[in-house]
Amino acid sequence: MPALTIGRMAKMYRLHRSTLYEAVEKGRFTAGFDGKGQRVIDLSEMIRVYGEPPGQPGKPDTNPTPSPDTPPDIAQAMLEELRAMRAELVALREEVAQLRALPAPGQGASHPDDERVGRGEGNEPGGHDEAAAP
Repeated sequence: MPALTIGRMAKMYRLHRSTLYEAVEKGRFTAGFDGKGQRVIDLSEMIRVYGEPPGQPGKPDTNPTPSPDTPPDIAQAMLEELRAMRAELVALREEVAQLRALPAPGQGASHPDDERVGRGEGNEPGGHDEAAAP
């Protein structure tokens, strides 16, 4: 948010500059210095302490929560989406449970090729068949 000089903030909030200097001294909010060495206050600090500046048009409500006046078709669509997301969550939890039940790599069941190689039946490069020996 923009940082404005104490004088400009005082005008915006219809306060006296000394009121803002006192608030800074008491630690109600912090003030810094701009490139010209003037004390500046971040607008977010002013809003936190004093609220929105008087006479400023309010922002439109961006709350996504539906009000009781929300048309039923929108509420119904949201409800259907919620149900679909819950079903997906259940499916994902089941999949995670199945994956956790599997043995860790290198433990438990071995690959079928591992057994064949272990008995000397494979044609590995550099391997030696006992029957081929003189």
